[in-house]
Amino acid sequence: FFLIISYLQSKGILCLADEVQAGFGRCGTHFWSFQSYEEDIIPDFVTLGKSMGNGFPVAALVTRKDITNKFTNDGIEYFNTYGGNPVSCRAAIAVLDIIEKEHLQENAHQVGLYFLNKLKELSKKYDMIGDVRGRGLFLGIEIVCNREKREPGIEQAKEIRQKFREHFVIVSLDGPDNNVIKFKSPMCFSKEDADYFCNKLEIIIKSMTKA
Repeated sequence: FFLIISYLQSKGILCLADEVQAGFGRCGTHFWSFQSYEEDIIPDFVTLGKSMGNGFPVAALVTRKDITNKFTNDGIEYFNTYGGNPVSCRAAIAVLDIIEKEHLQENAHQVGLYFLNKLKELSKKYDMIGDVRGRGLFLGIEIVCNREKREPGIEQAKEIRQKFREHFVIVSLDGPDNNVIKFKSPMCFSKEDADYFCNKLEIIIKSMTKA
């Protein structure tokens, strides 16, 4: 991955790291998800949002000064009505403080590993779970209707999502075939929460298998 980025940048191609969903310690081992691949990677742009304000509307684009200077040098004016909003900025600072004080990145790492292992144990018991993958508290559970052929379980995934709602758990679907249960919980997610989720997932799969 580092070699790819380095090659692109050597050809003058700007590279962007999207940290809107995966950033701010969610992946556990590193504060930014792109660091999980190679710590020496330095993207040209980094996009931030969502978890940056814990629900409060705030986002940012981080880049190098030599890139922003292009706007001034070329006479291009950038204007944003809500740019630099002090209330949004204060909310983002408060989020950073809480992440540090409550050790939420470390929590994402420890609970994420625990959660991933529990999901992998379930995958050994139920063929409907084709794969479990991810880092920290950003995980994916791939639902299949044929594990050997890795045939996407599109309808099964939809049913699981709906049944989770009946247990007051909200999950979303992702992937090219919308058969991957995407899980990105609050950073304060605990091992007890992981146990609850896995217990409900097993109940749901059992009910579908019997049907």
